[in-house]
Amino acid sequence: MTKSRRLALMFLVGASSAALAGCASGATPGGESVDPQDYVGATFASTEQGEPYLTFADDGTYSGSDGCNGLNGTYEVEGEELLLEPGLMTQKACPDIDTWLHNAAQVQLDGDTLIVYDAADAEIGSLSRS
Repeated sequence: MTKSRRLALMFLVGASSAALAGCASGATPGGESVDPQDYVGATFASTEQGEPYLTFADDGTYSGSDGCNGLNGTYEVEGEELLLEPGLMTQKACPDIDTWLHNAAQVQLDGDTLIVYDAADAEIGSLSRS
């Protein structure tokens, strides 16, 4: 292996380790943190048409429905929020259902209410702990 490849590999391993260590703690620079156990095993839902919901598993995955289409992905703790990385999603046409939840990029817990934000950090909806 060339010297430049070894350096690149060492950089990637170091960067990955640092990223994983930061995600594992859930701490923000101000010291505030999310306890993933507040989310794990919980289902947050709405009674609006289609009954959208999200459920968070202890393996770092989530699943749910936007009221029409199934969705899933992974999440990671960052400060006071969970960042959602979308996975597979069905893509049925649902003319009478507002499928806002498929735009979820992050969530934040406020009591028993899950506030949902899109990628531009705009609040797009909320779900209640079931």
